[in-house]
Amino acid sequence: MSKLKAAIILQTAFGEYRLDEQIGEGGAGRVYGGLDDSGAQIAIKVLAQTSSDKKRRFKNEIAFLARNKHANIVTVTDHGVASGSVKGPFYVMRRYSGNLRVLMGKVGAGEVMKLFSQILDGVEAAHLQEVTHRDLKPENVLFDNGNNALAIADFGVASFTDDQLVTLVETAPTQRLANFQYAAPEQRVAGKRVSTTADIYALGLMLNEMFTGNVPHGTDYRLIASVATEYGYLDGIVSQMIKQNPAERLGSILDVKRLIQRHQEEAVSLQRLSKINETVVHVGEVDEPLAQVAPVLIDAYWDNGLLRLTLDRPVTAEWVDALQNMGSFTSVVGVEPHNFQFRGATATVQTRDNSAQMVINYFKSWLPQATRVLKQRLEDNVRREEAHRREQLKQAREAEERRLQVNRNLRV
Repeated sequence: MSKLKAAIILQTAFGEYRLDEQIGEGGAGRVYGGLDDSGAQIAIKVLAQTSSDKKRRFKNEIAFLARNKHANIVTVTDHGVASGSVKGPFYVMRRYSGNLRVLMGKVGAGEVMKLFSQILDGVEAAHLQEVTHRDLKPENVLFDNGNNALAIADFGVASFTDDQLVTLVETAPTQRLANFQYAAPEQRVAGKRVSTTADIYALGLMLNEMFTGNVPHGTDYRLIASVATEYGYLDGIVSQMIKQNPAERLGSILDVKRLIQRHQEEAVSLQRLSKINETVVHVGEVDEPLAQVAPVLIDAYWDNGLLRLTLDRPVTAEWVDALQNMGSFTSVVGVEPHNFQFRGATATVQTRDNSAQMVINYFKSWLPQATRVLKQRLEDNVRREEAHRREQLKQAREAEERRLQVNRNLRV
């Protein structure tokens, strides 16, 4: 970090930023620190290289990070184009204390796993949204001293799906898009396909380095067991993460987490995409929309004995089953929940003309009750699945311990 001789003022349509120091500099640009117009500390990344390829990648990075809601991925809060003493497109993010490189060798073994769990969550969140980072390294993992939070940064060379792209970026066969020290073997060869397993390779190197201080290259590298015996189980996992052949590596962050959980169940948590808004949530969170907010009756029509009721959105078979099996309720005789037929957002039932309004009134009172029943069912399912998962982990640990015990006692 270095103080600027004169403050730089950058403005956007929504804010003004006063920059007074340069935090870092890389191949794609510079990062400055300063304050926003409310006095909060911020960091601004300015794209120094203005080639069309760099600008397209920067635009995609801004779009992804501006949508981000995950705590372990950097979020863009504003962006614009600088035209004064600093020139080029830029984006604004919260200010972090430093990066993972600064923490290397300064935290205990127990703290390493807490930090690495956050890194796994951040990278997995990107992968679940079909984004591959392709340049993971300690310098691209930022940390906040205040709450020991880590966040993945610098998606400038990331691979996005067509749905994620703001502008098309074509990668030339000779183009290398990663820091060499943490790049997977396939990233060092022109024209090779690079997938999420390249990120897993980099994560394996970083995990070993966080414990030992060494980046494992080749077969003779310092093992985690040599510095933290209780975490020696990680050596086998690292070995599977850094296989030279990407097809032989662990295939996903979930695979990495499951192996860790066999030995240390609470060290990591599992994630998935939410049904509600496509954000990444923890496995176990009930995010079925119909279990959160009850549907609303918006229209009713009676014709020749058939009452047709229209809801504000379609309902699922699970919600209908909750409605028809919700226990106690009040109804018109012969017009109970199981008498209704549902199709999409429409419910129909046979009723007399003089009972139609009462049926509507009762039906409206059932809607929130059915939603509560559905939520309770889903929460019960989560608890059962969690108990089953824990039992599976227990059995896997016991089997592994038996295998190790038997092999320790074998004599040739």
